[in-house]
Amino acid sequence: MTQLMETQIPPPSLAVEVTSFRAPFDDTDADLTIHTSDGAKFAVHKIFLTVASPLLKRLLASGSSSPCPPFEGLSLKRDGNRDTVTLVEDAQTTERILQYCYPFSNPIFTSLDEVQAVLETMKKFGMKGLMTRVKCSLVQQAFLDEQPLRVFAIAHRYGLEDEGRLAAKYTLRQPFFSPYVKDLEHIPASVYHRLLQYHRKCSVAVCSLTADFSWFPGFASRWVWFQCDDCIHHPLSWPLSDGKIYEVNSWFIEFMERARNVLRERPCAKVVADPFLIAECLEAASGCHTCRPSAFLDLSVFIGEHFAVEVEKAIDTKVELDILF
Repeated sequence: MTQLMETQIPPPSLAVEVTSFRAPFDDTDADLTIHTSDGAKFAVHKIFLTVASPLLKRLLASGSSSPCPPFEGLSLKRDGNRDTVTLVEDAQTTERILQYCYPFSNPIFTSLDEVQAVLETMKKFGMKGLMTRVKCSLVQQAFLDEQPLRVFAIAHRYGLEDEGRLAAKYTLRQPFFSPYVKDLEHIPASVYHRLLQYHRKCSVAVCSLTADFSWFPGFASRWVWFQCDDCIHHPLSWPLSDGKIYEVNSWFIEFMERARNVLRERPCAKVVADPFLIAECLEAASGCHTCRPSAFLDLSVFIGEHFAVEVEKAIDTKVELDILF
């Protein structure tokens, strides 16, 4: 009996396949060949590189094998009608930079390491104009959601202020002391210290919202936790923006206390809308026949249209990110 063996086919690699003269960088009329550290070759036109980099323009114009200013690991050779430049960068980084130099669509990045490598090479060759086009790739939503501290450190390293400030705000979604990332080695300790100070100040600002209800809207007294007389009330009464003092159901105060605990660690609007946080509150409210029908709708309006908005407002108006880029 013949036994069939299954062959596992490995998933395709996202890395650039290292071959000679990958299209579209294979034009026979090109006047420059670029060799990369991993053996790839790119046939390119000097004009695109010289427009993007004044430093490369001087190097190619001089024809010197010892460029001034010197570039680490770069050598230039003349070979008939075509010059040859050898780089220390790999094929993937080189191809992405060439895509920015040529009138192509911007390349797609799948990791922050790829973005950082391109920015570093562009900085090396003085491609400031192209660096501004890489900014959007640095602040992709996936990078901000999953690795905001890395995005911040990379943005600060390359002087990208708007992207750095955006990433700093996303770091508030993570605990005060996030896991170490290697990119912190490239920014001053004083910058990281000020980022931690920013986190702490935002925590203080948003936690204050859970102990002072004067920011509640004028119609807040209509919410069920102010109206219900069947639930246990909190020992304290609370003033609202209408100038009156109201008794509040204990389950709502317990929700605000739990919200304070999570905001202290992660001061951002996202955490107050956490379904698990809300579920505990609704479970307590469901024990009351008066609160049960209205608690979910009233709480959804309170969180989505008021509480989360005030958290964002407190961060934007009461706390300044004291960091220079």
